[in-house]
Amino acid sequence: MIKVVLADDHGIVRKGIKLLISGGKNIEIVGEATDGLQAVELVKDLKPNVLIADISMPGMTGIEVAAEVKKLHPSTNVLMLSTYFDEENILESFEAGALGYLPKNSNEDELIHAIEKIAEGKLFYTPSVMEIVGSSLIERKSLGSSIKASLTSREKEILKELVNGSTNKEIGSKLFVSTRTVDAHRRNIMKKLKVNNSAQLVKISMEKKLV
Repeated sequence: MIKVVLADDHGIVRKGIKLLISGGKNIEIVGEATDGLQAVELVKDLKPNVLIADISMPGMTGIEVAAEVKKLHPSTNVLMLSTYFDEENILESFEAGALGYLPKNSNEDELIHAIEKIAEGKLFYTPSVMEIVGSSLIERKSLGSSIKASLTSREKEILKELVNGSTNKEIGSKLFVSTRTVDAHRRNIMKKLKVNNSAQLVKISMEKKLV
């Protein structure tokens, strides 16, 4: 039996989802939450196989809930069910650890199939969601390649050292250049990466796999 916790702040929506899920003979709703905080508590107490979460909820958003659930109870897999169908919410859900994303107007078969796959730890995204995710990943990879190509070999050397936490002085000693030269390269790198501080520089370097 697949145990499911349902989190949505609208009672009529929860009722509709329960009605759809009733067609799945191996699925049981073991708890209902009306906000994000309650959803996290129910997952801790009931340890369901699947949490179905709305993105927009009081207390914590569904995305915040997904991230918290993956830390507290990794064996509970999260399905996002939302009226929002935009790139930002879809990608943030994916990055938070959700294994699936469905619009609320999905039909019974889609919802049951999604729950069954996610309970097994498998991804479930509709073709339209996959198109959005795929396009964004391709765009990010292309942007990363473009940035990397714009860096000189010396800038790549210095960037690697910066990401490893080396100071300008340490880099200068290692590469046999002055601290002033390292600082000039560092400013050029930050300009090319369009960042304002070292933390952002390290973050985007890791995200775009520049080192």
